[in-house]
Amino acid sequence: MMTILRTAAALLLAGSASILLTQTPVPVTDPAQPAINSVQQAPSEPLVADVHAAPYRPSINFTVNAGHGRIDIRNATLVNLIDFAHGIEDDDGREDASIVGGPSWLDFDRFDVSAIVPSLQPAIPDNGQPNFGIYGHGAYGTGPPVVERILEERFHLKYHNANWPLPGYVVTVAKDGPKLAEAKDPTEPGGCQAVRQKDDPARVITTCTSETIAQFLTSIGGTFRHPLLDRTGLTKPYDFTLRFTSEQLSTRQDSIDAYILEMNKQLGIVMTLGNVPQPALVVDHVDRTPTANPPETAKLVPATPELESEVASIRVADAKEPQAQMHSSGSQITFSNFSLQQLVVEAWQLPSGAMLGDAPPWLDRVRYTILAKLPPDVDGRTLVLHQDPLDSMLRKLLTDRFHIQSHWGEQKSDGYVLLAGTPRMKKADPSSRTYCKYGPAEGEKDVRRVDSPFNGMFHCQNVTMAQFADLLSAVARGDIKNRIVDKTGLTGSYDFSLSYTGASRLRLQEVAAQAAAKQAGEATAGPVEGLGIDDAVRKELGIRLEKQPLSLPFLILDHIDQTPTEN
Repeated sequence: MMTILRTAAALLLAGSASILLTQTPVPVTDPAQPAINSVQQAPSEPLVADVHAAPYRPSINFTVNAGHGRIDIRNATLVNLIDFAHGIEDDDGREDASIVGGPSWLDFDRFDVSAIVPSLQPAIPDNGQPNFGIYGHGAYGTGPPVVERILEERFHLKYHNANWPLPGYVVTVAKDGPKLAEAKDPTEPGGCQAVRQKDDPARVITTCTSETIAQFLTSIGGTFRHPLLDRTGLTKPYDFTLRFTSEQLSTRQDSIDAYILEMNKQLGIVMTLGNVPQPALVVDHVDRTPTANPPETAKLVPATPELESEVASIRVADAKEPQAQMHSSGSQITFSNFSLQQLVVEAWQLPSGAMLGDAPPWLDRVRYTILAKLPPDVDGRTLVLHQDPLDSMLRKLLTDRFHIQSHWGEQKSDGYVLLAGTPRMKKADPSSRTYCKYGPAEGEKDVRRVDSPFNGMFHCQNVTMAQFADLLSAVARGDIKNRIVDKTGLTGSYDFSLSYTGASRLRLQEVAAQAAAKQAGEATAGPVEGLGIDDAVRKELGIRLEKQPLSLPFLILDHIDQTPTEN
């Protein structure tokens, strides 16, 4: 299968398990040119905004919903807001190196922001269909200046631009010169195609025609954790081919290493990581607490109106249908083969079904497929990217059709607590930025390979144990079911990385070990290679993650029908 590629890692990783289709290309920049985007002129309309600290959410991601005269940002750090206002990066997990200075909490404290922007219209996809406010022309035209005003007026952000030594890959021509052929038709638009070799599917061949080095570096830039700085001096379009093996593409870091190696060998292009002067935004001052909302804010910035489906069909799922998948077409969304428990967990935004109280035993056994027809001005393809309106619609639908009655309360249940042990974590620089992010720290190897027992990895910088306890359920991606209580008694802050095996992967390993033991006629299965999150915390960090009886928040189901009302 051939795919025209103008995204980042998809150029290299077509067909690989680690395809990064959602990465936004990072422009090739020259330190002599300003890379920090200037904010456009903000609308002259009065600033009407609701800004407040975000409630606890088991997530380190933020969302933006822009359009219909307002912009809503949820769970954003100040770094996220500066990113959005200045168009610096796309929240792909980079360390935001071009935002320099500021307090340690700049990428830790999270806020919810809603602003009324009458001129802000929903983005229009290429096919002309309206949508529910995905990033687009409206969001990037009017939204960033409004967010910049919020930063200045509500957080009193002050900054200046300067060249700063920042990590970057300097791209140069090899000592023996480039191995490139000038394009046969230099007037042809540049482009690349990636395809698996027919007689050897383990090999990926990328063929580029009439492609400049600048265009190619822009296309692959999203794979790299730092900008690609073109110093080749090559400006002509070229025809060239790059060959890779699937083994080279197991992880993001493997892919980066593969580019560096193969571009040198096959194209005579060298990529060297180092600190290079680059444009940076230097934070001089920012308030930790935004100024209070004016008294009339609740009226001027009402809650986001709930979205309702116009028509919904609910039927018992066919066993052959793909399980627990959402897909959209035009103005309709299909929830394919979900258990009723999964639907409730999604609709009420719960970490897992373990937070459901008084759930009937059949809740995770009955499975349904739902087809929801949306209002004609709503594009389902964009709605699936925005959790709040999607879940709000699903919550109302389930409540109406299954007669759900519920309330929030506390129940006794086993929950995780963090306990002291013999810490193996590095003491942090208290002035460094506080965060936890997915993947390895800079310079560390990514262990999440296809042939690895580990499929989870994150790293934290300058976090206290109380902060880590709050972040752990987010970075553990569902393997921790409750907000963790810190009982370590440890003071100070730490830097560390953690690799672990997700619960579902661990169960598969255990089943495979039991099957192997049975086949070998052995009474006991051998140990598995993976480490659950609790064992990983104990062995790698030297602290303990243990279950204890706790009073935990539950969504208590007072009533739910097993069968929905008729379509």
